[in-house]
Amino acid sequence: MGSEGEARRAAATEIHDLLRDRICLLEYRPGAMLRENDIAIEFNVSRTPVREALQRLSIEGLVEVRNGVGTFVTTLDPDQLREVFEFRIQMARLFGRLDTRDATADDVAILEALLTRSQALMNNFDTHEHWIINHRLHFAISNLVLNRTFLEMWHNLYFRAARVWYDISRHIWQDAVGMLQMEITDLLTAARENDIEAIGYIKRNYINFCWKRIASNS
Repeated sequence: MGSEGEARRAAATEIHDLLRDRICLLEYRPGAMLRENDIAIEFNVSRTPVREALQRLSIEGLVEVRNGVGTFVTTLDPDQLREVFEFRIQMARLFGRLDTRDATADDVAILEALLTRSQALMNNFDTHEHWIINHRLHFAISNLVLNRTFLEMWHNLYFRAARVWYDISRHIWQDAVGMLQMEITDLLTAARENDIEAIGYIKRNYINFCWKRIASNS
């Protein structure tokens, strides 16, 4: 019974992560309906782990479950989006003021690899590759923070804002890639110096830069 429960939770996590990424990449547009049965068939699972995955996405604000109707990808109106970015900017200031760990050589190596990977985007932009690099950068930096309550909200707000940024980045991709490369370069400098508080201020600056690009292109 225990192994069955673990398998169900693992399946729910896998489904959740993939659906979340599809929402962020706008493969599921705002307002799109997600059908439990279709997802269960795709993953060859029962509807139980699918339902668990959708419940998690609902808690995270990425989908809305309408009783008797279905599950739909949420939309963010301009005021909600502004609030999300304002909150993310303020949260970034808390880096180094909460429980964190030291940046290690492994952390530096991850950032170096992401910088190298990002350089190829300038000559051959790919939305999915851009997403993967940003996604891994987010978790590489978040991994320095040990406060679980902070991380839960930090991740949630990142994914709620991500889909809007990736929609805009398709149209300003050279600017978006240039910003990404500068951000990783600045974060690398701070990580090499093991200055976690500086990492927070760098994140704060680039979240603010992203918001300004979104606001000016809306």
